[in-house]
Amino acid sequence: MKNQSNSKFYKDIAPELYQGLVEYRRNHPTKMIMFRNKEIEYISCGTGKKTVLTFHGALGNAEGNFQAIRFFEKNYRVIAPSITNFESLDEFSEGVNEILKKENVKRYILIGQSFGSFMAQPYFHRNYKNIEALILINSYPPKNEWVNDFKKTNKLLKFIPAFLLKKLMSKKLLKLANEEKEMTPEIREELKFTLAFVKERFSKVEKSVILCQSILTGEFNGEKYNIENYDGWDGKVLIFTANDDNGFPYHEELRSQYPNVEEIIFENVGHMGTLLKRDEYHAILKRFLELLN
Repeated sequence: MKNQSNSKFYKDIAPELYQGLVEYRRNHPTKMIMFRNKEIEYISCGTGKKTVLTFHGALGNAEGNFQAIRFFEKNYRVIAPSITNFESLDEFSEGVNEILKKENVKRYILIGQSFGSFMAQPYFHRNYKNIEALILINSYPPKNEWVNDFKKTNKLLKFIPAFLLKKLMSKKLLKLANEEKEMTPEIREELKFTLAFVKERFSKVEKSVILCQSILTGEFNGEKYNIENYDGWDGKVLIFTANDDNGFPYHEELRSQYPNVEEIIFENVGHMGTLLKRDEYHAILKRFLELLN
């Protein structure tokens, strides 16, 4: 069957994968709240007694969390905000809390991957009493020694033309998807689809989103967390990493920040463990979440 999509991004993608995306978009419209005179978008979906709050990756938005949303919404309520319109970590935390208030969510499981995991850490730090469990994927802890570099970079980013900035950031992030890794034909097709989705998103991303996420990441690196901050918290933490991921050199430091930690280290999957080890990843997630019941 030939792909009938008119989009240049999906012309070489398996039709069933593209049609799945079309259906996903139809069934997951974004909602909006006004917060400090800003429109903050998010997706709310799924059913279940427990709620999962999930944060997307770099340059993404609420829709970009579609793989996590698809997995969780079968058994959980899911809230996925867009991290695209905040000026500080405090504002981000307060904005997300306004979404949760509107959706009448009081206790929840927090998950973040890559950039989303950087945002999950400061959000957890400010709201851990309401959080039942924290799941971090492809993460690292705040690195205070990087703060000045981020400040210099963020000043420069303001002067780079939008088209060039998008090109530079896209090239940097797409390097994380190593197509030379060993994988099954089925997974290779899904990687090809995921890259098409990411390229479509990058083509639309605004410069303000790049600046927002870079500022928040720089501020994250200026924070400090330690296990004593969470005395009395009886939740659980699950950390996924890989022995060849960029954040792996700091995994012991990350693990030491939290109580009740289980760490999973995948072998030779880089930044793509959730795809290349999908069945194992899902099985571990399912077992971890069942233990919370």
